[in-house]
Amino acid sequence: MKSQNRIRAVDFVRGFSVLMMIPVHVMMLFASAETWEHTLTGKFVQLLERGSPIFLIVMGISFAFSRNATKSGILKKALLIIGLGYVLNFLRFIAPLLFLGGFPEAFVEASGLELSNPSRMLNYFLKGDMFQLVGISLLLVSLIFNFLKRNKYVVLLLSLIIMWLSKVVSGIQLGIPSVDYILNLIWGNNFDVYFPLFPWMSFILMGLFLGLSYLENKEDANKSLFMPMSYIGTVFLVIGKLLCNYNYEYHFGDYYHLGPGGTMGLMGVLLIIFWLYYHIERLLPVNNYVSKLFFYCSKQVTPFYMFQWVLIYWLLAFTNFSVYNQPMVLTIMLAINLGVFLLLYLFNKTNTLRKSKPKLIKQTV
Repeated sequence: MKSQNRIRAVDFVRGFSVLMMIPVHVMMLFASAETWEHTLTGKFVQLLERGSPIFLIVMGISFAFSRNATKSGILKKALLIIGLGYVLNFLRFIAPLLFLGGFPEAFVEASGLELSNPSRMLNYFLKGDMFQLVGISLLLVSLIFNFLKRNKYVVLLLSLIIMWLSKVVSGIQLGIPSVDYILNLIWGNNFDVYFPLFPWMSFILMGLFLGLSYLENKEDANKSLFMPMSYIGTVFLVIGKLLCNYNYEYHFGDYYHLGPGGTMGLMGVLLIIFWLYYHIERLLPVNNYVSKLFFYCSKQVTPFYMFQWVLIYWLLAFTNFSVYNQPMVLTIMLAINLGVFLLLYLFNKTNTLRKSKPKLIKQTV
């Protein structure tokens, strides 16, 4: 039972972070500036947006939990995730241009994304986002996987190095287009990449460090996993806050391309929140509906992420960009949620039928 509760706490946090994707992304594309700045929904979603990297910490922890992780298995998974990133870019950016009549004029003016601009279309197809970050991170981890398993403090050191070098290497290019594209995914400082590895991979590595610490003492998750979160989180929050106060532009500046102080401060906040979630989940009754919903979303994280982005951008092709008030934004959030859960139901039902066919054929024979 103790082991089950420990796993439940991680799934609880991941499920919550998955559910919060839709409010954040709907606000980004549909809400007016007035709705963002002067409504309760806008204020709440701004907090949620800052908390989205908690998913990366969860991913690192879950990776350490995986008993069947091998170098070849990690490599295959990494390549699959990277590939899904480009499939998603096609579905949400290019498909609406080709099949849905394109995006509203205001969005085209802001993004330059239209059929008459092939270079811009290619740019959006190649855009670096969460899948590229996760896939490339796993790819790099697979190269030194066996070494990392034996040396958890090397994982922590790598996390800190990536964090502190983030601004030093930010934007470095060599003038070779293909090489520069890879470098942009690693440490780019523009919006051709939303989540470059520097500094965001440090969140994944911090989760991996905590997960490896847990494996050393599975009988006491609070001592081996969640208490270290609170200690590290408090230290990081204080140091990060002091650094941002000293030089905000360098240490924080652009949220998607953070400096060391901003990364450390944000990571500190998220680790403390994670620790709080653990204690909240322990207080909830077993088999309550909230936890069931979060656990379901945790298991569906990859299709959930893809479906919500596709539905949001396909809806944008038939509506307007950044103009809607709070009631309309809430309506869109509800509609996207209903659409995503319907697609998840159909997706899982189709997979179940497909997997059951060989068994039925074998039984018939």
